[in-house]
Amino acid sequence: MTLYEGAMQVVPVLLIVLFIETRSGDPQASPRMRRWEDIQNRGYAALGLAAFLVSMFVVAGIVPVGRIPAVIVIAALSGCMGLLYARIQQRLVRNRRERYDQAADDH
Repeated sequence: MTLYEGAMQVVPVLLIVLFIETRSGDPQASPRMRRWEDIQNRGYAALGLAAFLVSMFVVAGIVPVGRIPAVIVIAALSGCMGLLYARIQQRLVRNRRERYDQAADDH
């Protein structure tokens, strides 16, 4: 039961992070990159929603605790973390590129 209760607490925080991250996107990104980020965002939100709903149904007693609900929640949260890691890597690359460009302009 702890897995499901934890998912119900963590998923809203992950979705808030996604909302904040999308508001700070790179305005100079190419259309292809923006499309890729949009696909990532949709996948991230769908996985989070799946984990939250399954957890809610288990906690409410509508769906019995078992392997299938646990697999769904674990896979969805793992997918969210993978997509979040990809976004972090994109942000780090973008920040590194911006610092490099600023350093080149200063010289």
